[in-house]
Amino acid sequence: MTARAQPPPSDASLAKRVAHGDVAAFEALYERYVREVYALAAHVLGNAAAEETVQDVFLRLWERAGQFEPSRGSFGGWFMSLARNRILDTLRRRRMHEIPVAEIEELLAASPDDIEGDLWRKERGARILNALRALPPEQRRVLILSYFGGLSQTAIAEALGWPLGTVKKRIRLGLEKLRVSLADERDVVIPQRQTIERR
Repeated sequence: MTARAQPPPSDASLAKRVAHGDVAAFEALYERYVREVYALAAHVLGNAAAEETVQDVFLRLWERAGQFEPSRGSFGGWFMSLARNRILDTLRRRRMHEIPVAEIEELLAASPDDIEGDLWRKERGARILNALRALPPEQRRVLILSYFGGLSQTAIAEALGWPLGTVKKRIRLGLEKLRVSLADERDVVIPQRQTIERR
């Protein structure tokens, strides 16, 4: 009788090991999250700055893994918040007014739990991507930064050098157009404008 395969260690257990200097645990978390962090950095900062920013994000993970508290939420949420903060810091320093919006398939695709789930996510991501591509560039940019990048409207206005009212209007118009484009897609959830505005 063959032995049952052991499930992979959880993010939380790996983070605890990283806090104690475990390099193998750090490498495991790197493999799990590097594509997602790189995709977000590339879309917000551009490809040229993404590599360095990713390294900075994972250096922060190595230094701050002990700050993660499982009782307060998932490791993924905590770590991607750390990543977004680092990316936003870079954005503020550069005072970028034109942020390139490139392909976002990697950003939209979650880590697969199984083959069926992976296919479903890719199909859903492709539908959202196509709907986003159809938006005017200004609306697409603010939606990616807000919904996928996790930035507040105030942070977006500061980063882009736009009035806050302009950011709010473009988010509202973009969400309305997305809802119309994806009206027949029952498995695609478009965020409520009020939810984004509260951030």
